[in-house]
Amino acid sequence: MEYSMLTLLNYGEELIPLISVTSHELAHAWFQGVLATNEMNHAWMDEGSASYFGELAESHVFNIDFHPIFTERPYQDYISLATSGQEMPLATNANRFKFNRAYEDAAYDKGFVFLSQLNYIIGEKAFEKTIKNYFDKYKFTHPLPNDLRRVAEQSSGILLNWYLTDWTQTTNQIDYAIKNVESRKKKSVITLERIGLMPMPLEILVRYKDGNEEFYYIPISLMRGEKSKPEYADKWIQLEDWSWAYKKYEFEIKSKMESIKSIDINPTGLLADVDTSNNIIKFE
Repeated sequence: MEYSMLTLLNYGEELIPLISVTSHELAHAWFQGVLATNEMNHAWMDEGSASYFGELAESHVFNIDFHPIFTERPYQDYISLATSGQEMPLATNANRFKFNRAYEDAAYDKGFVFLSQLNYIIGEKAFEKTIKNYFDKYKFTHPLPNDLRRVAEQSSGILLNWYLTDWTQTTNQIDYAIKNVESRKKKSVITLERIGLMPMPLEILVRYKDGNEEFYYIPISLMRGEKSKPEYADKWIQLEDWSWAYKKYEFEIKSKMESIKSIDINPTGLLADVDTSNNIIKFE
């Protein structure tokens, strides 16, 4: 448990868990000590942020990839909660959760995933700018979720009310699928389907049998903007916005199906899709 100048740790813990809890409690010096959100009303802003940045610090100290090594467990824990029937909205007051697990996985893991997906939505550079601006503007105050949202919008040029609302005030889930792939003349047509209620931008990775790769980026209309080409994408093709009201989306690839090796709608794994079984198609 953390306090401004005191942290209590279990006696006799093994080294790895001890490092993990120490980095988490140290991160509370910023996310609770300096950015003093109300933990009864918005526990995820403290615990989720301390989890995210504590483990990000560990990845730098030990020179280990942050994703997927440090992100896999929070995503798995959130998805397990979301599909358990026990999830309650993240905005629920801390003493009003029906189950202990619902509070813990929400505050720590779903809060962690909120930041990870924010990075995914606006891009790494805009995310780093957001966190720095957020700290500078709200240090030694009591920021609210909308304060973080507004700073992220100003730092990225992307509207995010839809994201904050769906992720924190509802239990709507992210679930996308590759519905169909077919040939049309010398092109390939891909049909995607939104199964879950929560909309998200998509990055579709198309791998070709000759070794080439292309990312097809689909923003959603609610964003009123788009993120810049990320460093991990050599070829980045931006498509038309997907309106949240439509469940299906169709786009063309200027290549024959015979040349395609695989299509993956969540190649980074940063989209908290609750059912990944329909996220990828491989062509033998």
